[in-house]
Amino acid sequence: MNKTLSKIIKFAALGIFCAFGVLLANYYYQFKDSADKLFSELAITVFMDKACKDGAEVRGAIEKLGFVRVGEYVPSDQAYAKAAEKNPFLKEISVPGDAGAFQSYVKIFPSQAPDDPYLASVLDAVSRIEGVDEIVFDSKLFKKYADMENVLYFYGIASAVFVLAVFMLFIMRSIIFAVEKEENTRKLVANIAAYLAAASAGFLGLWSACVFMQFPLFIGRGQAAVFMIIMLTAALGVVFKN
Repeated sequence: MNKTLSKIIKFAALGIFCAFGVLLANYYYQFKDSADKLFSELAITVFMDKACKDGAEVRGAIEKLGFVRVGEYVPSDQAYAKAAEKNPFLKEISVPGDAGAFQSYVKIFPSQAPDDPYLASVLDAVSRIEGVDEIVFDSKLFKKYADMENVLYFYGIASAVFVLAVFMLFIMRSIIFAVEKEENTRKLVANIAAYLAAASAGFLGLWSACVFMQFPLFIGRGQAAVFMIIMLTAALGVVFKN
């Protein structure tokens, strides 16, 4: 009786661990999606000197740098209309001559994680191009993205170390268990199958609860993580087998 109860508790614990692991992975991928969306919003606006005769040439020079993505180029004769389109209130407060006071500009975007050295290199290289007058960007937005990347990097490394440690222990435990007795190999396979079933049940229980509660559970690239967590849970079952 006690042995049966112990097995039930163990299988339940494995199911709960799997569900908890999936929830953590779900949070990680949601956080990563937010970081990716923020990355797409990291724009640097390069204003050109009013005396610059060929803004398109400046845009081409920036593109030749190779370490930024060059986006929209807006010449000076279209800059006011573009600004008024995004900010209609400008039409109400503008005075004659405002339409000609706007500079040409081009939007550029980082092609990699914009840490401080990379950002400093971009600003230095772009500022050296002839015809560039001013470079404007939201430093707080860039700092927020850098902080998010640091969090993702930390949890990515911690997760990789944990998974590697568990599977190394699993291999060692399996070898020792199989060497003790010949029939242990069949028991090991049966145990792994049972642990996989317990972990899968834990995930299905969580998935059903999320559907019922209309809680967004990650899909797409997160599906691979689900299978990894199920296998990791089964490996833990072997590691902690009495």
